[in-house]
Amino acid sequence: MTENNRTEYATVEDKVHHIVTSMGDDVAYLFCNWAQANVRIDKIDTPSIVYVLPANGDLDFSFGHVKDYPETFLAFVSPTKFDFNGHENDGIIEQMKRLAIRFIKALNESGLFEPIEGRLPYRVLYDFLDRNVTGIVITPKLEEINGIRMCDIVARAEDVTTIIDTIDE
Repeated sequence: MTENNRTEYATVEDKVHHIVTSMGDDVAYLFCNWAQANVRIDKIDTPSIVYVLPANGDLDFSFGHVKDYPETFLAFVSPTKFDFNGHENDGIIEQMKRLAIRFIKALNESGLFEPIEGRLPYRVLYDFLDRNVTGIVITPKLEEINGIRMCDIVARAEDVTTIIDTIDE
């Protein structure tokens, strides 16, 4: 399978991971629930983007395609000292807002999702995990540009999506 096919037919999570990877090595990426993030973030010393497992979403069936629209929960967090003061914490929050802006810019330029425009509310996050982290959480509704053709059969094995064209059968 070529990289283009992998990107074209990947899951939403694969697409988000691809976007974060394109941002450089200075950002860690986690895809997990909050309990797993609480354990895994202990070993990370760089700013991180945590894509929390989606609880809900929509599947859009039209014109022979299916598109996934998960209700996305993205956290942008950085480790911090326990005894930070308000100015230090505010600085980290601003850094995480900038990281979120970098992510949205990369997402909009990726061509994998409809561009995110307009107001996007955020929530400040601190003292939430066992490790001291500060950051923000956003909940954009990601809208795939290309979904999966309904005439394809999708099989997932060991985190690799394989497409089998049923037309040849």
